[in-house]
Amino acid sequence: MAIVWSGFSTLAELFQWRRYIKLLLAVPVLVVLAVGSYKMGLQRGGAVTMNAFRSSESRVRRDISQTPNSSSQTVISAGGAIYTRWGRTECPSGSDTVYSGIAGGSEHSHSGGGSNYLCLPTDPIWGRYNEGAEKHSKLFGAEYEVPTGIDLTNMGGQSAHDNNAPCVVCRSQTKTSVIMIPARNICYDDWTLEYAGYLMAEASSHTGRTEFVCVDGSPEADPAGFRDENGALFYNVEGVCGSLPCPPYVPRREITCAVCTK
Repeated sequence: MAIVWSGFSTLAELFQWRRYIKLLLAVPVLVVLAVGSYKMGLQRGGAVTMNAFRSSESRVRRDISQTPNSSSQTVISAGGAIYTRWGRTECPSGSDTVYSGIAGGSEHSHSGGGSNYLCLPTDPIWGRYNEGAEKHSKLFGAEYEVPTGIDLTNMGGQSAHDNNAPCVVCRSQTKTSVIMIPARNICYDDWTLEYAGYLMAEASSHTGRTEFVCVDGSPEADPAGFRDENGALFYNVEGVCGSLPCPPYVPRREITCAVCTK
C-alpha cells in the first residue's frame, strides 16, 4: 500500500489521475468512429450524387431524341454562300433566289463613279429625295457588247450584242464558301460548280474601269430588250502574252470562268 500511494498525497488525487488516463485511452476509439462515419457519409452522398447525375443524363438524352431539328437536319440546312449569277434570271439547283434584277454600273466613258457592277433589284425603295438637285454620280444599266463564245440558246439564237443584261443574287442551301475562278470552267476538286461562263469587264480602251465578273455561258436578255443605250458594258476578256505566261495562256482566246462553292 505504501508503494501505490507513494506518488499521490490524497485519495482524491489518485482518482483524478485515473480519469485522465481513461480519457486518453478513449481518444483513438473516437477517432476511428469518426473516420468510419465520414466514409459512410461519403458513400451515401456519392451514391446520391451518381443517381442524380444519371437521372439528369437520361433527361438530356430524352430531350435530344424528341427535338424536331436533329443534328443531321442542321447540317443539311446550313448553307449561306452568296454569289451573283450575271446574265441569268434564275439560280442553279441547290441555291435559293435572294432577288433577281438588272445589271448596272457607271457609264463606260466616265472617268469617275463606281468601278464595280451592281445587280439592281427591280423593286427599288426610296428614302428622302430631291428631284430638283442633280446627283454627280450616275448609275446606268448594262449591256452585252459583241460577246463571243457564248451559247445563244436562251437568246433564241439571236445575237446578244446590245441587249440589256439581267442578274440574280443566289444563296446556297448547303455550301458556306464561294469563289470565282478565272480561266477555268471546271472547279477544283472538292468544290461544286454553281455555273460556268466567260470572264467579262469594261473595254480596256474606255475611260471607265470595272471589276472582272463571270457572265453565264448561256446568258439571257433583260425583258427591256434591245435598245443600244450603252451605259455599263460587258466585254469578253483575252490574255496578252508577256508578263502573262503563254503557254498556258493563248492570245485571242476568250477567258472562261467558274463560280464554285464548298
